[in-house]
Amino acid sequence: MTGTPERAIPEPAGPTLGEAIRAFRPAGPPDSETRERRQRLAEFVREVEPRVHRAPAAEREAVRALLGWDDASLHRFINSTMLVHSSTHVSMNAFAPMVSFPWFCLRLLTGTAGSPDGGQGSHLRTQLTHNNLSDNRWKPHVWWRLDRRGRLARTQLFSKQPRFKHKVLLVQPVPDVPDDDLAPSDAQAVRLARHATNFAYFAMMYRMSLERGVGLHIQDGTVEIPVDLMNAFSLRAGDFPRWHQTLYRQGFALRRIGEDDRLQPLSAEAAAARGPADPLRPEATLLCPNYINVGHAHRMGPAAAIGADRMASYEEEMTGVLSRFFADLGETHKPPQFLGVAGMDLDRLVPLPETLTAELAVEGGKPSLPLYTAVYADRLVPALDTALTHPMGELASIITRHVPAPVAARQATATAHL
Repeated sequence: MTGTPERAIPEPAGPTLGEAIRAFRPAGPPDSETRERRQRLAEFVREVEPRVHRAPAAEREAVRALLGWDDASLHRFINSTMLVHSSTHVSMNAFAPMVSFPWFCLRLLTGTAGSPDGGQGSHLRTQLTHNNLSDNRWKPHVWWRLDRRGRLARTQLFSKQPRFKHKVLLVQPVPDVPDDDLAPSDAQAVRLARHATNFAYFAMMYRMSLERGVGLHIQDGTVEIPVDLMNAFSLRAGDFPRWHQTLYRQGFALRRIGEDDRLQPLSAEAAAARGPADPLRPEATLLCPNYINVGHAHRMGPAAAIGADRMASYEEEMTGVLSRFFADLGETHKPPQFLGVAGMDLDRLVPLPETLTAELAVEGGKPSLPLYTAVYADRLVPALDTALTHPMGELASIITRHVPAPVAARQATATAHL
């Protein structure tokens, strides 16, 4: 007797990306120490506002709303029950997967809307402003965009000559960008960004303007405080001796921007002689090493943090380093949940016209945030949202860690390569 062949039972597809994102939980109301620290940071950024921009009175509120330095955004940040942290590099470009970071942060926040602690989330973004003109992941020396006729344009912002290598963006001038050849989204962004005091802040304000324009941020749900300003806050005159002693006792060195516009490490004696520097002068700011720069944001009590594949590889080590550092500093340290974005298949989610990608290849570029916002506008977020219903690894490869401990095994790792 011949039986009917058994039907193979398909393997479970695993959690969807949306389910993985919804697994992140709010931290709840900040404790009194964290809330007071957030309050002091909010007061500090308003005090040193001229460091970042020189907007006239007529446009000051527009710039504050752009950066999240308006009253509503700062109030929400101070009281946030679901603070999400990201820290990307400043540039006029943002490539995959980093271009998707604000979308992940947006969905981490909106995914908590139905929970008892939801609805009061905030995104703290501490963009790295001391990257340099040799930053090949972000290519800040050049800008790929569309012109006012919708054609690809390549704008050279800084020279690639060897003498310009490794010059820090924080002390480069605001570029002279012509007004008569910009796409509408770029024209509005550049108009506000021109109030910045240097190129790093110019690129920071430009990017935020594009992202807000296409709906990648909740209206009063993002606060932009660059890494150099976070350093200036932590290393204030009253706290400088404690930070200085702990940093050098732990084997870390502070850095300064030299007269050649490049980062230079300082001996303990040289750093002590310089002190915390004038907070209104970005060129005088002392900068901590990478792990400690992330730690400045951890002091604000984020529930979740997002990073790319590189951070995913060192995040566990960094968490251990920060736990030891803050214990020595005399502060508590609770590491946030972590979401590492290893890949995002933007070619499937938000494909650009073939003619545009072909032109990009000829120009030595690749799809970037200004192109996605110009082509998709308010359709960008819905297009990215389609990834939420697909299994992890199909359109987005992520790594998550939910256990708030210094050393923890990673969970829900997607191994697919895009």
